[in-house]
Amino acid sequence: MKKVILGLLLVIVVAIGGGIYYVLNNLDNLVKTAIETYGSQATQTAVRVDRVKINLAEGAGAITGLTIANTSGFAMPNAFSLGEIRTGIDLSSLQQEPYIINEITVLAPQVFVEINKDNKTNLNELKNNLTSAAPAQADSKTEAPGEQSKSAEPRLIIRRITFVDGTIQARAAALDNKEYQLKLPSLDMKNLGGTKGATATELATEILKRLTDRATAEVKTKIIDAELDKLKAKANARIDEEKAKLEQMTDEEKQEQIDKAKNKLNDLFNR
Repeated sequence: MKKVILGLLLVIVVAIGGGIYYVLNNLDNLVKTAIETYGSQATQTAVRVDRVKINLAEGAGAITGLTIANTSGFAMPNAFSLGEIRTGIDLSSLQQEPYIINEITVLAPQVFVEINKDNKTNLNELKNNLTSAAPAQADSKTEAPGEQSKSAEPRLIIRRITFVDGTIQARAAALDNKEYQLKLPSLDMKNLGGTKGATATELATEILKRLTDRATAEVKTKIIDAELDKLKAKANARIDEEKAKLEQMTDEEKQEQIDKAKNKLNDLFNR
């Protein structure tokens, strides 16, 4: 009997050890798959990652080539391309929720802002998708008092996330789809998730909302408002030009212009 029990224990130990070995040796692929799967569900568009590298011993991780595709109705293939993402994890927090990520740095992010012929902005559409996905995530983690749902998203706290050396590529149908290149102002966010933490979907929604607001504000100031100012300047120059012509006219020429205008009005009323 003792031999049987020892044998079972040996099998259990081997099985657990094998599972841990598998997870540790496939952690990068598991994280990559999770980002693509849950990211695509949250944004309701394709999320892709080129490479993930996790170093548990150092509490560090790197994600390269993360892209978020545009929603339908837009010409640009992507809404975001986040270059390289570096993370620092608080290993001591992994014993219980909320898990703490000390710092995330996003290097060379690209934001693609597109305003289509229906005057819809791609980033706003993506933000709406995230907002509509959040209630579904909240419903999935509803649980009875004292119980922990196995399918519930873990809660996280991000101490700091920064976006550096970013660019914006913008185009608007109303401006003949001319493409513009802008610098994305540095963005520094702190203490996301508060003290109790937030789900990955909630954090992604908040981060993309702030990034979207910063990018669209820059596009409005540097492109939309600038183009409107150019049009106003041209219109004012044309008005000044016509005024100058009138001032240079002799009284006879002015009277001639007035008579022509009167004749046109008479023709209209006599039809």
